[in-house]
Amino acid sequence: MKRTLIYLLFLLILTSCSHRAAPSYPAGDDGITRMRLDSARYFAERRDTHRSMIQLKAAERHLQGVSEDSLRFLTYYRIALLNERSGAYRVALTYFDRASHHATGVKRSHRLADIFIGKAQAYNQMGRRDSALLLLKRAEAFRPRIRHDQTERIARLRTMIAHRQVAAVPAYKDVEMVQIQDRFETAVAQRDALRQRLNFLYSLLLLVATAVAAVVWYRWQMRQLFQKFQQRMREIDDNIQATLRQRDTTIEEMKTEIDQRVKEMEKLRGRMAERSNGGRLPDSIAQTKLGIDTLHAIVSGGNLSQMGKREQQAVAAVMGSIDYDLACILNHPRYALTPKETFYCIMEHRGMTEEQKAAAFSCTGQALRSIKSRLGKKMNLDLLRPWQPDGQPAGGNTNGNEP
Repeated sequence: MKRTLIYLLFLLILTSCSHRAAPSYPAGDDGITRMRLDSARYFAERRDTHRSMIQLKAAERHLQGVSEDSLRFLTYYRIALLNERSGAYRVALTYFDRASHHATGVKRSHRLADIFIGKAQAYNQMGRRDSALLLLKRAEAFRPRIRHDQTERIARLRTMIAHRQVAAVPAYKDVEMVQIQDRFETAVAQRDALRQRLNFLYSLLLLVATAVAAVVWYRWQMRQLFQKFQQRMREIDDNIQATLRQRDTTIEEMKTEIDQRVKEMEKLRGRMAERSNGGRLPDSIAQTKLGIDTLHAIVSGGNLSQMGKREQQAVAAVMGSIDYDLACILNHPRYALTPKETFYCIMEHRGMTEEQKAAAFSCTGQALRSIKSRLGKKMNLDLLRPWQPDGQPAGGNTNGNEP
């Protein structure tokens, strides 16, 4: 029997206990702000103004992301009330003004009345009774839309103003509230400064990474373009050499072909942001062009008086592809020909007259005979077989074209 009574008493206790579910808050700034406001109200009901202010200031941090004006109003209004009740009246007035900007919605009259009453209390505590009375009149203008407790607060405050009474506030309270808020504002300012420095650092790192990526991409593009340029240069060089080896190509045609290829090279190089080879043509092509230009000047009766060793080497180099036998004579180390002797050999091989040679060298007949005499001491001039009118050499075999 005794055990049965114990079981019944235990069941009665279980059924009488009511479990109160913890409030749930939505994710985001709205939920965090609402949670902080509830915590502040919890500490305020227990007269713990220190912790209540900390919770309110923490709620204030999230107001930028809050979507409801009611939450902004409650946060500013409760901070203002705490400051006003603690003696920090100027701070309270600042937060009352902030709250007034968010006194919207269907409860606008109630919220504005609360603000006017709160500011009137602060002005009364500061000794500015005329300003307090003016604010009470603005609050009374909302009748009959204001609440009953607001009407009672207005009447009570009017009585205090009439009797020049103020509420008793401990001397240390205002200092404590200001210190709490100053410490909080300092921490927030330090956090914001740190965040700005971090954002600046991240931006700088992003800028550096972007610059490095741009440089790498640019160098890769230039490398690809340079490789294409070099490949095209090799193709043009091969085409020029093939043109030189053709049997039925005249020197005039060779010069025209090389000039066209060089113009094409100039266009290709102009498309590159960074000029290859210091802005010059490849050495082989430049040498070939100089040789053909010199050879064209020789056979067309151009002025050879200003041409020297460089032109001699160029024309001797291209002669190997045009007339192999003549090239062997010009490049033979035993002869050690001078530039004028080399040009004389080519003109002699072409069958040009003495007058044409003298005009090309811009010299007298005696100077021309001196060149011929020195050349005769080095080699047998019969080796320089002149060309016949039909375009074929008088004797021997050549594997080249007409120069």
